[in-house]
Amino acid sequence: MEACLTVKGPDGQLVPGYGWVFPAGNGIVNVGVGALSTMRNFSQLNLNTMLDSYMAQVGPAWGLGTFVDRPKAWRLPMHVECRSGPGWVAVGDAAGLVNPFNGEGIDYALESGRHVAELFVAGPGTVHAAYDALVRREYDPFFATARRFAWVIGRPRLLRFLLGIALSTGFTMELVLDIMANLIDTERRTLAGTLLDIGGRALSPLDPILMRTQESAPSELRARIDASR
Repeated sequence: MEACLTVKGPDGQLVPGYGWVFPAGNGIVNVGVGALSTMRNFSQLNLNTMLDSYMAQVGPAWGLGTFVDRPKAWRLPMHVECRSGPGWVAVGDAAGLVNPFNGEGIDYALESGRHVAELFVAGPGTVHAAYDALVRREYDPFFATARRFAWVIGRPRLLRFLLGIALSTGFTMELVLDIMANLIDTERRTLAGTLLDIGGRALSPLDPILMRTQESAPSELRARIDASR
């Protein structure tokens, strides 16, 4: 799999978002781009031209050919107020468990589904309260910090400045990957975990702004492309 943080729009300017390529079997690859709706002028962004730009960027290395089917677009929820109730719980995307840094959600869907099953086996009558407590403890701190950061990088100058630091050395790139992909070891104190904690506290004053714009969500466009040649 290849992930990219230097996605550009048709004008060549950096866009606060991400791109990815991963094999889908039989010579087909899944290629896509995502853009944060917290960015300025988001309504003017064309995801189709952004995907074309990204394909031109990564196409030679992957040997990208023609589209196997039409590109598909959707929005990803970054925040959900109600995640459970009497007789039901929401998991994965439906519970807002989507990483704002990179749109990742499959692993959170699997994890949250497993947690619900385990809680149900332990005590069917307490799943509602227990699940809410688990999500607040295990997921909300990271997602809250990620949403704050997503708002910050929606400002082009800050995006360029932060990317300049993040991509300056191999060490900083690995550090940024650990933070953005939520690969932090929670069993011991690490530099990535410390930086995430500091960043979360420093950006917490943004929460009133985010509460007014919590309907914002990343938009993604992905397509299956022939890369067999």
